[in-house]
Amino acid sequence: MAYLARCQLSRGLPAISKIVSGSNSRFLVGQKSLQNVVKNYTSLVNNVRKSGVTALRPFAENSQKIGRALVPFANQLRASSTGDHVKLWQMERVVAAAFIVLLPGILIVQNVVLDGLFAALLVMHAHWGLEAVILDYARPAVVGPVLPKILFAALYTMSIVTLAGLLALAYNGPGVGGAVKKFWAIGNK
Repeated sequence: MAYLARCQLSRGLPAISKIVSGSNSRFLVGQKSLQNVVKNYTSLVNNVRKSGVTALRPFAENSQKIGRALVPFANQLRASSTGDHVKLWQMERVVAAAFIVLLPGILIVQNVVLDGLFAALLVMHAHWGLEAVILDYARPAVVGPVLPKILFAALYTMSIVTLAGLLALAYNGPGVGGAVKKFWAIGNK
């Protein structure tokens, strides 16, 4: 961020020096003139802040709106730097890798325990993926504060209903593996 500020300041210095000095001469060159420009610019900014120039009030109001819009991004950055997302990411990878063993397992060995484990891991995997989509594309700064809450409520509802349906299929029906086998057998008859 500091590098970006330095770049923006260095790009704006020729224009600032022209404004501050009020001359139409070429841009100021040299370390001494640069220090004068920064000093003059700083005093100009301080004078504007102290005097409360009315022409700059709309600009100040807009900058406050922009600042309020950037707060969710700052909070998200703060949360991501303090939260322990490494363990969650590792857990997601373990769940995804478990499907390599569980999918053939539920088809070969039709067992209630394997079906229940597969159902729970499938719902967790889908929930985490859709949660990431909502976090990425339905940010409060973009779509407002209400829509993300509705989407998260719908996601939790869908996850609970899906888990209940898969567990009911595992315990009261042919099981998840048996249902997949029956679905595949539809076209063979």
